[in-house]
Amino acid sequence: MSRLSVVTLVVAVWCLAPGSAAAQLSISPAIGVYVPTAELVKAVSGQQFKQEVSITLGGRVGLNLGRRFGVEGTVDYAPSKLKFSATGTDSTGDADILSASGRVFVELLPVSNPVSLQLNGGAGLIRRTGAAYQGDPDNSDVGGVVGATLRFRLGRLLHLQLHAEDFVYTAKYAPNTSGGGFSAVDKQLNDVHLSVGIGIPLLGLGGGGEQPGR
Repeated sequence: MSRLSVVTLVVAVWCLAPGSAAAQLSISPAIGVYVPTAELVKAVSGQQFKQEVSITLGGRVGLNLGRRFGVEGTVDYAPSKLKFSATGTDSTGDADILSASGRVFVELLPVSNPVSLQLNGGAGLIRRTGAAYQGDPDNSDVGGVVGATLRFRLGRLLHLQLHAEDFVYTAKYAPNTSGGGFSAVDKQLNDVHLSVGIGIPLLGLGGGGEQPGR
């Protein structure tokens, strides 16, 4: 996604937001699970490399531009492993995954409700590090991300937040199943992230309360 596209998208969201609403900022530290849904590479002989399921640590920063619209940025770190499987043998290597994204969101159910629902989508970045990816010609991939957040009010300000999102991207390189080096694969992957966090307002009510005159 180009810088011009991002700016255009943000301006469009701002224009759609209620004119008198003040921007409201919030953060949500979160812990969850990273679930890769497909192998990175699979040879005809049955040899394959696949990321393993891992916990995630991260969070998001959201900026409400009204009662229904806004933008947010997310970062998640997964200390995963890359598993190599072959006939009669399995081995693993450190293969950490760093996921980041920039998104727009729409509130289907207002955050002032006891239970609220948000849908979001945008561009995501996946970066692979660790011993298993040493020597990778290009260990970063860009793709799209869609997600949803279900919130439960915890008093006047805080929310318990349940996040579910899918990063869709194409991995350009993967380790050779024959051993040594990397090869071009152009493999489309779907990485599912499930997490739970606490929404904390930093400015105003973080979108969590009714606004004057509404």
